[in-house]
Amino acid sequence: MNASVSNSDEEVLSLGAKELTRANGAIISEGVLAGVIAATAVAAVFLVVDVMAGEAFRTPRQLGAMLLGMFGAAPASGDLATPLALYTLLHFVAFMGAGILASAIVQVTMKQPAAILLFVILFFAFEVVFTGFVAFLDVTSVGHVTPVQVAVGNIVASVAMALFFRARHPKLRSIGRALAAEE
Repeated sequence: MNASVSNSDEEVLSLGAKELTRANGAIISEGVLAGVIAATAVAAVFLVVDVMAGEAFRTPRQLGAMLLGMFGAAPASGDLATPLALYTLLHFVAFMGAGILASAIVQVTMKQPAAILLFVILFFAFEVVFTGFVAFLDVTSVGHVTPVQVAVGNIVASVAMALFFRARHPKLRSIGRALAAEE
């Protein structure tokens, strides 16, 4: 048995590695974009809720202040920008991570249509994690952030992300129809 690798085998391995790197790059860039879209959609929902309550950006400022409190720092009196910036950064980074995960699931779904159920699991996991995170931070400080608002924000984010992926991957439409026809 010959254990050496021929030049043509090395070329195939090299091409496979390049394709994998390119595919991973596409998943990451698509996921980041999906995450930004979803994060923006949620931010818009909270902005509308806060404006209707008479105080724009109240929700992200309070959540940012609670995050600062977790690190043992409190915003300076009258400092509204630091908590808002901190929360906005964390909010977008978290959604970009969720978007990358969703993008990877889309790629798997293209090969294994039943994997679309991972989206359902992702949605419920995200819902539980975010609701738990807010509760962990300090329930009394976010009394105005209700579970309904969290649910609506996550539904809006999920719909925004799903519409993005559906537009980018028309095959997802046929997978959804095929799964519905199997029921």
